[in-house]
Amino acid sequence: MNISKQKPVIKAEFLEKYNELHKDICFRLSHINTTITILEKILQSPFKYFPQSETIFWQTVCWNFVWISVVLIHAILNDQGSEKHTLPRFKNRVSKWLKDSEKIKFAQILKKIKFEKATKNIRNKIFDIRNKELAHRLFDNYDQLSNAVCIKVSEIRNIYNLMEELFNACSFSVEYDTTLYPMGEFAGKPIEKDIDKFIDLVVKNSNWLNKPEIMEEHWSDMRQDTSEEELRDLNTWREKFNLPPA
Repeated sequence: MNISKQKPVIKAEFLEKYNELHKDICFRLSHINTTITILEKILQSPFKYFPQSETIFWQTVCWNFVWISVVLIHAILNDQGSEKHTLPRFKNRVSKWLKDSEKIKFAQILKKIKFEKATKNIRNKIFDIRNKELAHRLFDNYDQLSNAVCIKVSEIRNIYNLMEELFNACSFSVEYDTTLYPMGEFAGKPIEKDIDKFIDLVVKNSNWLNKPEIMEEHWSDMRQDTSEEELRDLNTWREKFNLPPA
C-alpha cells in the first residue's frame, strides 16, 4: 500500500510517516479480524451438542481468542499516552496531514461515521475487562469479579467493523487486506479456510454426527427426546457428509 500512488490527499512531507502508520494499523486489524473470524466459525459449529469432556480444547480456544481480541482492541483504541499509536490518534494525525482542499470532506466523513458515539459502550466494556479481569487483579477486587462485565462475540465483531469503517475513511480508497486468510477462488470455489477443514474433520468423526448409526437400536427413542433445533442441525451436517437424514 502506498497512498502516494493514489490521489495526493496527504501533504508530501507526511506521506512516508502516513504509510508507516497505516501499515501498522492494517497489520493489527488483520490479526483482530482473523481472530474474530475463527471465533465465529467455532460458534457456528455444533460443538454445543457435544459432551463437555469433548469440547475442552474448543472452549479454551474460544476464551483465549475472546481475551486476545479484548487486549488487541484495547491497545488499538484505548491505550493511554499521547505517544501511543492508536486508531483514533492516527485519525487525528491524518486530519492534520491532509491538504487543505481535503480537510472539510474528511471532517464530513468522520461526522457521518460518529465513531466515538457508536463505540462508547463496547469500548467501556473492553476497558473494564482488560483492566479489571485480565491485566490487573487486586487483593480487594473480588466483589468486582463477581459482577464481571460480559461481552459477546457479536459485540466484538461490531466494534471491529466500526474500527475498519474508520480505518477505511483514513485510507482514501487505497486497497488493503484486513485478514490473514487468502482471498479469492480455487477451481471455481472460494478458498476453504483451515478452520473450516479442522471443524469438518472433528464433526465428521464425532459420536454426535454418527449417533443414529452408533445408537441404532435406541435411536428412535433418543430422537423423540432431541430438540427440533438439534435435529435440524444434525441433519444439516449429515447432509454435508452425504449421510441419510436422522
